[in-house]
Amino acid sequence: MKTILYILIFNFSALSFAQDPQLFENTWYLHNVIIDNQDNFPPHNSEVNNIPLDISINELFTEVCAPLIGSVIEFSTTEDKFTILEFMQFGTDCLNQENQLYQSLYFNNFFQPQLGTRIFIYQIEIGTNGSKSLTLINEEGNQAIYGDAPLSVFGFENNRLSIYPNPVKNELFLNSKNSNTNLKIKILNIEGKLISVKNVGFEKQVSIDVSNLTSGIYLLYIKDENGNKEVKKFLKE
Repeated sequence: MKTILYILIFNFSALSFAQDPQLFENTWYLHNVIIDNQDNFPPHNSEVNNIPLDISINELFTEVCAPLIGSVIEFSTTEDKFTILEFMQFGTDCLNQENQLYQSLYFNNFFQPQLGTRIFIYQIEIGTNGSKSLTLINEEGNQAIYGDAPLSVFGFENNRLSIYPNPVKNELFLNSKNSNTNLKIKILNIEGKLISVKNVGFEKQVSIDVSNLTSGIYLLYIKDENGNKEVKKFLKE
């Protein structure tokens, strides 16, 4: 009886993790969106310096100016594809018209949250120099192509910010190899409501008190004095 139980557990685990783990291990950066065989390269300016994509076992997160979240995901156990059952979009529009048009194309023409449930095929390739690329293909055959590094280096450059611990109970630390810059830090809840704003002089590490937050997922918006920005997700226990 134990042997049968172990076999069942093993088979269930194998099915649960059939998807490529590299999908979850990287923050991906948008390099191109191909709609009807037409290239649409992302803008790079002070408002939008890169467009990240993070995928976990149950969530997809991407952002131009406003975030787009695929909140419920079902992964195929036999093919490299997943289904997003629910989308959430919140936040403000881009101030720059070029950025706003691109956000609309990326969200509404590729992910198409207005249509409800959406299926995406994914392909991960490794280049000769070890770089990785991810291609998402939607039901119409349009593609979003990502790399494991931005197309060009903007904003916080190679000294990308990190946060820990995550999940967090009381105190969240923001860390970087870079130093000496002034940051504006905003905390928003998953519905886009602004919880707090803090201006700090950053010297490699700063602590943020989150002890008064209720349990849940939050977004940390970080903007430096040059207008460069980065978004981090964290879970408050």
